[in-house]
Amino acid sequence: MSYSNKIAEMLAKASEDDKVELAHFVANHVEKGSHAHDSAFVRQIVAAFDMFAKPGKGERF
Repeated sequence: MSYSNKIAEMLAKASEDDKVELAHFVANHVEKGSHAHDSAFVRQIVAAFDMFAKPGKGERF
């Protein structure tokens, strides 16, 4: 199993709170501009996690 599949599995099983916490971590460490603490930016990251975690859906790199 590749790392991306393990990550997708973990995201699929993660609670919404866990995904939000991870999204805040990513937002704070990737985006150093004004969006870092913006809740819409964090929701976009959580939505990306959800898309990545759907089996057979979303874009995989």
